[in-house]
Amino acid sequence: MHFSTLFVYGILAAGASASRGQRIRRQDGTVDPGQPSDCSWWETKEEDYQDCAYLEDGWHLTHKQFVEYNPTVKDDCSGMKVGHSYCVEVNGIPRPGESSSTTTSAAQVSPTKDSKPSPTQDKLINTCTNFYQAKKGDTYPKIIAEYKNTFDAADLLKWNPAIGDDCSGIWANYWYCVGVPGTPTAAPTRTAESTAKPTGDKKPNPTQEGLIDSCTSFHMAANGETCEKIVSTFGTFDFATFFKWNPAVGKDCSGIWANYYYCVGVPGTPTAKPSVTSTKPTGTGIPTPSPIQEGMVKNCNKFHPVSKTTTCDSIEKYYKLPFAQFFAWNPAVGKDCSGLWANYYACVSVVGYKPSPTTTAKPITIKPANGISTPSPI
Repeated sequence: MHFSTLFVYGILAAGASASRGQRIRRQDGTVDPGQPSDCSWWETKEEDYQDCAYLEDGWHLTHKQFVEYNPTVKDDCSGMKVGHSYCVEVNGIPRPGESSSTTTSAAQVSPTKDSKPSPTQDKLINTCTNFYQAKKGDTYPKIIAEYKNTFDAADLLKWNPAIGDDCSGIWANYWYCVGVPGTPTAAPTRTAESTAKPTGDKKPNPTQEGLIDSCTSFHMAANGETCEKIVSTFGTFDFATFFKWNPAVGKDCSGIWANYYYCVGVPGTPTAKPSVTSTKPTGTGIPTPSPIQEGMVKNCNKFHPVSKTTTCDSIEKYYKLPFAQFFAWNPAVGKDCSGLWANYYACVSVVGYKPSPTTTAKPITIKPANGISTPSPI
């Protein structure tokens, strides 16, 4: 068992360095005091679930070793903080306990073309230089985020075809390829690319499948960001439009992935939110609530607060208001009502407007020859 563990360590250290020389990953978060000066690999805690056990399992460390490398985490792991980088490897392999000379010797083994940890699934790419042992619950986004988006889902599937397009083939405790010669060792930097107008097929990376080709403005989703939050932040499109541009997010927005780019503008998309005003309309003396959409008539004397479930049809029925009239007072809603914004006020009456009265036919009583009245209508 001891030899097996050392053999895996040796393969990992040597395989990862085959194409890049010495295997070193710099910290990208806050580094706490007391970490070893010869630490060669750091992992940054980005989510609450990434606790001591998470890093220890992934790097085959005992809790004692992990605390030795990172004394600030404490024995009960209460010292771990999101955004801080923690040492998980020293001199290319986890620091040994009792048998340092044997472990060092194993780390210097040079892998052959077929050297790889075990177990792996069928058809794993032969040129892999970096491996990852999957944990229970791992998905494409989790693995990609773990490696700072140095590759995308298409790469992961190409290197590990057995996992399948829907990621259902990832098995816990199996090893998967996460790097080949030429794979970046650092995450892509965010630049003005997110708002630049791309030409042709130029667009930021990574993106999901189906993103509209004519997109001119992009937004990178943050951890925990929802479609509703993105729509609210930009304020120049609704969810239906966002879903049309980014169909992979799904109708329930369950498919939005952190650190991926999404389309937030195409030619003709407004560059600013609808204006918010709180002025008094001329001649009515009635204060206009806020916010309202651009273009609303000035002589409005009755307003309706639009909720998430409000539709033009529901306003028409409630106020017995023809859509043509509602649209004339609120042109920003659009002829298809796609521009009706939740949490804004809409005009439902103006000074001098009188709804068309609804007339009900008066019953006619007919007396037949038998003397019994027949009611109407029948």
